[in-house]
Formats: sequence, structure tokens, C-alpha cells
Amino acid sequence: MRTKNKPKRTPDWEKLLTAEAEAALKQVGTFLAEARDRRGMSVSELATRMGVDRRTLTQLERGSPTVSIGVFFQALSALNLLRGIEEVVRPENDVEAISSSIRRLRKRLPPLKPTNAEYRRSCGTTDA
Repeated sequence: MRTKNKPKRTPDWEKLLTAEAEAALKQVGTFLAEARDRRGMSVSELATRMGVDRRTLTQLERGSPTVSIGVFFQALSALNLLRGIEEVVRPENDVEAISSSIRRLRKRLPPLKPTNAEYRRSCGTTDA
């Protein structure tokens, strides 16, 4: 018995992306297109160097969320921009995680006691 293959359902990225993520994708795509232009490369030339179809590169440059991260890294490599990208996600550069850790630590610590001088100032007492 033969069954029909159901088409794969892909997520509707337009509905899933936050406005921030959508804007970032478009901005990064624009930066990639500008980097290609600065190097005097055509879409076809860069796509060939990347090993992808022209349409895939065009989608990447337009900020399409359906282009794989592998294609993005291939574009960076072909444009000699891959160097330093790991700095973006390096744990010690994750400001949000560091801030969150500090907030958690502060919750665990007892409140600081004022120094003698601070206490005297708060009471209105001064040294004679």
C-alpha cells in the first residue's frame, strides 16, 4: 500500500520572530551585502565561493530567517569575516548572564551594616 508523502510543515517565521530578531537579521544581511560590495564581488561570485545557490545568498542578504546558520558562517568565511565571531557568544562577554548572576548573589548575601561614620551621619551626630 502506497501512502502519500505529506509536505513538511515549516514554522511561519514571520510570526515567530521577535521584532528585535527580525531587525537584527535584516541588518546583518545588509552588512553582508555591503561587505560583498566592498570586495567588488557579485552575488554569483560569492555564492559560488560559498557553494550555495544565488537565491540562497540573496535570501541571506535580505535577512531571511530560513537560511541556515551554516550558510551564514560560510558567508563570513568566504568574506574573511569569521575571525572574532566567537567573541559574541563567549561566556565572559555575556553581560546579561553576568548581571543575572550578580543579582542572585546579592539576594543570598545579608544586607551590609552601615559604618560608624555612616550611622552617625544618619542620626545627625557629628564628630566633635
